[in-house]
Amino acid sequence: MKSFLFPLLSLLLFSFSTGNEIAPPAEGKAVVYFARTASMGILINFSYFDKDKFIGKFHGHGYIRYECEPGEHVFWAKSENSDFITADLEAGKIYFVEALPKMGGLKARVRLMPVNPAQDVKMVKVIESMVSKKDGETYTADYLQTENEKWKDDIQKGMERYQEMVTKQEKIERLSKEMFYVKAAAADSSK
Repeated sequence: MKSFLFPLLSLLLFSFSTGNEIAPPAEGKAVVYFARTASMGILINFSYFDKDKFIGKFHGHGYIRYECEPGEHVFWAKSENSDFITADLEAGKIYFVEALPKMGGLKARVRLMPVNPAQDVKMVKVIESMVSKKDGETYTADYLQTENEKWKDDIQKGMERYQEMVTKQEKIERLSKEMFYVKAAAADSSK
């Protein structure tokens, strides 16, 4: 009986892991993982943008792996509200942004927070674990094109809101070049 249970238990334990890893970007690119780890508002979609470009949406726990050009970006998310962060990304580097659900009037609000791996080791481990257990959201080029058309007016309003925040000098979180992720094993082997 024991010889039957061990393989069955092993199969069950490993069936919960996809074996994914935090993946580096293609040469000359940067990558940002937008991760939603909190359970509040789990049924509410958060939609994600890179300035005037729709990059994806999902509800509940999950993530989007977004590969992009290095340099300056304005990332934002929309739910009941819109929240913005600016980013300065370096080629070849991996960055994390946490999408936090907040209590809203009709549905969950969204708050984007840059993750600094040097200071928030716990959140990095949560994101690593999520990636290892779950595939990220993926989208076809046709879907993204259709969604960009569908979101056209909201994107314009979002960019107007961002400009208003800049003009009023409201606080906007910043993801800096120095806030990149280094895989723990690689970091430990360099010591």
